[in-house]
Amino acid sequence: MKLLVLISIIISTTTLASTDVDCDGLCGQKIASEFDSSLIQALSNISRYSGTPGYPETLAGDTRKVRGSSSPKWLAAVGRLVSTTSSTTQEQCSLSIVSDSPEKDGVIAITAAHCVDHWYQGDGNFEVGKNEVTFTTNNKKTIRRSISKVLKAETVGSDYAIVKLNAPISRKDIKPLLNAPYDYADLLDEEVSQTGFKPFATMAGFSADKGLGKKGKVMTYDEKCRLNGGASGKKKGYCYSYGGASGGPVVVTAKISEDYADEDYHTEVQHYFVGSIVGGRNGDDNSKTLFTDSTHYTRTLDKILAAH
Repeated sequence: MKLLVLISIIISTTTLASTDVDCDGLCGQKIASEFDSSLIQALSNISRYSGTPGYPETLAGDTRKVRGSSSPKWLAAVGRLVSTTSSTTQEQCSLSIVSDSPEKDGVIAITAAHCVDHWYQGDGNFEVGKNEVTFTTNNKKTIRRSISKVLKAETVGSDYAIVKLNAPISRKDIKPLLNAPYDYADLLDEEVSQTGFKPFATMAGFSADKGLGKKGKVMTYDEKCRLNGGASGKKKGYCYSYGGASGGPVVVTAKISEDYADEDYHTEVQHYFVGSIVGGRNGDDNSKTLFTDSTHYTRTLDKILAAH
């Protein structure tokens, strides 16, 4: 099951929008209440980094790595999202493309809802604004896209947004992350794998710390994180991240045994999308990251991915 985390707005905003029938009537439901200001006020225990001036210092002992030629290939599916919020300001988030099959190109992506809330019109709709999503392939090719629609976004008990890019990205250039067939706890359970492969979790994004993240200009990732439980929509992971990583993926690398696999390709080592970064709880430092688990919106995401 995919549990969600309502975290701090680890980043800046992004995206565009509009509701869409591709999610079988589920798109846009309760959008007004989900972005109600009273909710934001109620989240006093969640650090919100969006709009925070300056760049945070990198903590001593930070275990992240900077993406390079020897890094996991799936990191190519993580993009840097920059949106214009006014005539003089821009905000940055992270985003990842996701699919329900290794045979599909990528056009559906996941980010954090607070990365799109500045486009919210207050009537259940989003107005598309200027934004750009930049991906870098493993061959160092730059691919630029933008968000054309917000298919579903929620901030009540969670913080996620399912968005559609303005054009697909060929799987020959970038393989989308696979939507997880189970929740992260099950995938990390060695009883489910029973293959000799030890599953592990990773968080990635464009953290805008002064050191490793180079103020959000490079992608960083923290491997073999410990993912904890928590209240629905508010899961904690012991991974390092900073402002700018919001919307970045939480991924479990696993090899599912034949007894549990729904598809043949599940028995191979795969990288499963299980949630997205939101921020941090007040009182915690940047070594603890809250995330929204995709189990919270599985039914909606499954329908959207099936339609694309």
